[in-house]
Order: sequence, then C-alpha cells, then structure tokens
Amino acid sequence: MIDLSEVSTSNKPRRFLIGVPFFLLVALALPALLLLAPVVFVACLAVHVNPFDAARVLWGVLTALRGTHVEVAKRDRSVLFYIS
Repeated sequence: MIDLSEVSTSNKPRRFLIGVPFFLLVALALPALLLLAPVVFVACLAVHVNPFDAARVLWGVLTALRGTHVEVAKRDRSVLFYIS
C-alpha cells in the first residue's frame, strides 16, 4: 500500500541544526555521573575492576562523541544535533 501522506505533501520538511558544545554535554551529564559514582565505585570493587580505569574509559567514550551528528526526523520536520 502506498503511503499517500508522502505522495500528497508538497511542502519541504523543515530542518533545524542545533550545535551542542562538548562542555555543555559534560556539564549536563556531570550531576548524573556524580550521583551514580558511589554505586559504580562499589560495583567496580565487587567485580575486581579498577575504578580509575573505568573512569578513564568513560572519559574516553565522552571525548569520542565530538563530531557526532544525531538526527531526529519526523514526516514534516527534522532536527540535527551536532556535538562540537
């Protein structure tokens, strides 16, 4: 069956580009990370993982997010997040 909503629309979809600075991403994630830190520390000790190595790996994952494009699209609009 053909989706008639795609065929009948003549308006171009609206696109929004939102640049998110890396320091803002870290600032938004920091409260959650601080609340979970004691639980993660105890869990790391329980499974014999060095908590400082785990924190270093988490920081590596966060810094690897730079340059990431995340697009959320619907039928009539889309939003592109760019982590700079």
